[in-house]
Amino acid sequence: MYTAGAGYWGKTRAAWHLLPYHCLDVAAVGREYLLRHPRLCRFLAQALGLPEPVFIAWFSFFLALHDIGKFAETFQAQRSDVLRQLQAERPPLSKTSPQRHDSLGYLLWSDLLRARLRRGDWLQLTASTQRGRIVNGLDAWAAAVTGHHGQPPQVAGARVDAFSEADQQAALAFVDELAALLLAGLDAVEVADAKAFADASRRLSWWLAGITVLADWIGSNTRWFDFCDDPAYGLARYWQRACRQAAEAVAECGVLPAASAAEQTLATLFPQLPAAGASPLQQCAATLTLGDGPQLFVLEDVTGAGKTEAALLLAQRLMAAGRADGLYFALPTMATATAMYARLGRVYARLFAPGERPSLVLAHGMRDLDPQFRASILAPAAAEDDYGAGALEAASVRCRAWLADSRKKALLAQVGAGTIDQGLLGVLPTRHQSLRLLGLFGKVLICDEVHASEPYVHRLLQSLLRFHAAAGGSAILLSATLPTQMRAELMRAWAEGGGRELRLPTQPGAYPLLTQAGVGERALATRAAVARRVAVRRLDSIEQVIASLRAAAAAGRCACWIRNSVADAREAFAALAAAGVESLTLFHARFSVADRQRIEQAVVARFGYDGAAAGRAGQIVIATQVVEQSLDLDFDVLVSDLAPIDALIQRAGRLCRHRRDEHGALRAAADPQPDARGEPCLWLYGPAPRSDVDADWLRRLLPRAARVYPNHRQLWLGAHELERRGGFAMPDDARALIETVYGDGAEAPGVLDQSDIDADGARHAATTQAQLNALDPGQGYQHDGFTWADERLTPTRLGEAETLLRLAVLRDGEWCPLHAGVAGWERSQVRVLARYAKARAALDGADETAAQQAEAALPDRGRWSVLLPLYPGAAGRWHGEVLDAAGRRRTLHYDVRLGLWRDEEQEKDETS
Repeated sequence: MYTAGAGYWGKTRAAWHLLPYHCLDVAAVGREYLLRHPRLCRFLAQALGLPEPVFIAWFSFFLALHDIGKFAETFQAQRSDVLRQLQAERPPLSKTSPQRHDSLGYLLWSDLLRARLRRGDWLQLTASTQRGRIVNGLDAWAAAVTGHHGQPPQVAGARVDAFSEADQQAALAFVDELAALLLAGLDAVEVADAKAFADASRRLSWWLAGITVLADWIGSNTRWFDFCDDPAYGLARYWQRACRQAAEAVAECGVLPAASAAEQTLATLFPQLPAAGASPLQQCAATLTLGDGPQLFVLEDVTGAGKTEAALLLAQRLMAAGRADGLYFALPTMATATAMYARLGRVYARLFAPGERPSLVLAHGMRDLDPQFRASILAPAAAEDDYGAGALEAASVRCRAWLADSRKKALLAQVGAGTIDQGLLGVLPTRHQSLRLLGLFGKVLICDEVHASEPYVHRLLQSLLRFHAAAGGSAILLSATLPTQMRAELMRAWAEGGGRELRLPTQPGAYPLLTQAGVGERALATRAAVARRVAVRRLDSIEQVIASLRAAAAAGRCACWIRNSVADAREAFAALAAAGVESLTLFHARFSVADRQRIEQAVVARFGYDGAAAGRAGQIVIATQVVEQSLDLDFDVLVSDLAPIDALIQRAGRLCRHRRDEHGALRAAADPQPDARGEPCLWLYGPAPRSDVDADWLRRLLPRAARVYPNHRQLWLGAHELERRGGFAMPDDARALIETVYGDGAEAPGVLDQSDIDADGARHAATTQAQLNALDPGQGYQHDGFTWADERLTPTRLGEAETLLRLAVLRDGEWCPLHAGVAGWERSQVRVLARYAKARAALDGADETAAQQAEAALPDRGRWSVLLPLYPGAAGRWHGEVLDAAGRRRTLHYDVRLGLWRDEEQEKDETS
């Protein structure tokens, strides 16, 4: 007996795989995944009001319909040679369609299959006057499975005549045989509340779509699913084969939850911490009573109070209590994510039961350049013992190869560290966003530095919390300087997503504070070692700053000047070099990836916790905001350009961060002596915050900072409060400083009001843009007018458009990456504002031919980047030409010590 639908191919290479068999491959993978992911299966079935076996059977049936659109002759015509072998008697093909097979599949559902369900075919339902409403709910299932290529189906302009009559009959015959195979033996199901079922189906369609994408990706992998072109094999026999292959594939991919370890103490989870060194925040995290159901925690404490360890301990306790299966640690930048990945590598195995083999993944755009991540990837057929003997002790970092080959899969790993952007892409209309939402399911979402979110990101984070809470997810938010309003908005979003009543903190002025949504909050002390006073003194000229830094270097102290723009940092570097200072480092974001990594590693090694006294002495770093947060740096002297008050508090955290002796050597943990460097002092470079300032108060002294931070009223309030106090004490003054600037009622010179009005307008515009861009959980997985674009075209952050430049140099007549070796082009890239560099300028003769050849060989073939050919210049510098947004030729320069810059006369308005 031949298989129904055997005249159609589903996958082709040199050979072909019959369409019905591929449909069963995917159904078998989805079924196996649900059977072995009890938390997900239980959540979906209960929300739909279906018994779990019924839900698994129904959804397996729908998964097998995911490629039903491939029955269209317009799809089959893509390999007409194969089709002629499968259907020798078929008339010549005459139809074409611009629609993809995923959208054609939904069209076939709408025009043909739905009607069969309405009349009672296939799904066995008890007699119900609500059958039509139930089938309407299944529309969301159909959209989820047919939209398996990363975006919902789009049927506008599609025609059912893309399917011939024979195609439609073949598809119906296949579905009939499929139902007999997958739904046989099920008792008739009574759906008690058809409207609730339809509403739940729409809400859950995001995760149903994610399961479908996952199942299709695994089920299309010929490593596990060999092609079969034998129509006599039969669906029933092939289904047994597919289920065996699916069990092997799902296990080997590493996408299943791992059993959690029993609840641990801080000492067992972090054995490297001092025995009696737990901070009050960590002690509270270890002892508080977990509430029922999903949890939201907000941890607010000073830098160095151990928020990361407290969050990981809470996550471990949630996992041990059966409330979660893993975690994702979301950070504001790639650098901080990479640092967190290294920290998690020392502890993540302890989150899971002995014998488990969890994966730890790094999730950001430059992760492939991290040597630890590359070394962690297991070969596809790695044996279980490749995780290494004693992995629980050594915490060897391992990641399944299938998970590591795409950032879109990264969140499926049991533990992840990455940028917040990877999570935000799950709530934006980007292709495969549903896979990211699925990856976060059942995980504790930990978001660090939430205060640092710009308005657009802040609004998207609220959307992410809504989605995560709607799936029963727990979250932990960390901040040292979180304004009360931002905290309330984030808590409200999580409560709304989970359908919970919002209970705001009743101690809004308390700090440090641990807030447990729905339970209450606890005012805490902070770790004694990080409670301190920081003096603040103002400098109002470049000359004063240079003199202070030179004096520090001459005294053998290390210093850092944090500037608000790359151009300002480079000018300061040049001024100090001209003043005779030799031990200088420039650190900003406009270096090539390789040079930035080299500089960052050197800065962390020299000025971090383990930095030796001899290496620190007399050194000066000129940096931008890249050192502002999440890097463990410790300077003896710190100068900062005037910046928002929360940024200044963060920057001050890089000042006298660890206890050192008078020579700069780190004191031993057992040494009770205080830091010998005296009271920390933050030197603030900026104009005097007098009451009679004019509208150009900031712009005259710091013109670029005036554009980077356009709310001059807030800057004045922060500077005025710091000058009035002469400094600040942490943690005592933290809340008051933040609320003085960001709360209501503070008075500032009226001439600065317009900047506040303008900034507020920009904030509202960014928030509105985020609202327009963000997906709505309740609308379900549908096209809804969005342009579902590649993630590189969908912004997770607002800002002026940038160009990704790939720096190239001539070697033997070929344009090669500036940095040779593994991932040379990625290591040789740098970003610049698109208005300054929009396209490559044409070259002469053979160099132009070589440039075109190099572009064709780029990782993205030049689709998302611009080649910048560089010619050698004086003093080890390079130069090349680009076209700006107006089409004018512009010269760019590059130096491994200075980074990328434009001709000086072009940089008058530089702000980035």
